[in-house]
Amino acid sequence: MNADFALLLAGMRDEFVVELPERCDLLEDGVLALEGGVASAFDELYRNVHSLKGAGGTFGLPLIARICHQFESFVSDARGRFDSLAVSYALSYVDLLRRVAEMPQRDGVFATAIEQDLEQLRISSMPGCAAVLLVEPSVATRKFCQGVLEPLAVRLVSQDRGLSALELLLHQPFDLLVAARELPDLNALALVAALRESDSRNKNIPVILISSNSIPAPGYLNIRTTIKRDAEFVSTLARCAGDVLASCSN
Repeated sequence: MNADFALLLAGMRDEFVVELPERCDLLEDGVLALEGGVASAFDELYRNVHSLKGAGGTFGLPLIARICHQFESFVSDARGRFDSLAVSYALSYVDLLRRVAEMPQRDGVFATAIEQDLEQLRISSMPGCAAVLLVEPSVATRKFCQGVLEPLAVRLVSQDRGLSALELLLHQPFDLLVAARELPDLNALALVAALRESDSRNKNIPVILISSNSIPAPGYLNIRTTIKRDAEFVSTLARCAGDVLASCSN
């Protein structure tokens, strides 16, 4: 990356973080407008959350993007029934964003606490909705997968490395793992093997493996299915993921 561009991007990111409390005020006003029955409030709130999600992704602030993705899904799911309880949940999402604005830079412990509270908020505000972890190093393939999975799963978390994915799986509940076979630092087979030997609540999580390798995965890993990177990749992923998530909800 060009040094001048990197410096410019860093400056824009810092400015975005400084302005985040004002954006939270705007979101809070939008939630209260919904409670007040303002007709246009829903679309306005959704647009503001979606815009904030995009900015979080652009500026390399994935925690903001994850909160907004879940907030966006909650708002969409609650449309037409925004009662006092829904308002309370929506304000809780805004509070999480405020905590990010107050978070010391690169404070991993603080971020982990917010992630845990976000997961608890998902469970309480959207009971029965699935959570999917996607692990794929290719940006292009990851976008394809996100396009397939986001309509199926309320919360989609993406990672590009095996070790960071394992860290999440050991500490946060997920309903499905979708992983590329070859990953930086820890391949998917080693990732699943470590998970199966752990005491994590995800120990027996269903796994969909994405692979160009024809060598089958060892049976003891209990891989649900392996999807080839071919012309049928997108439709196959949609079908397989849909089947797994449907079984989770039954």
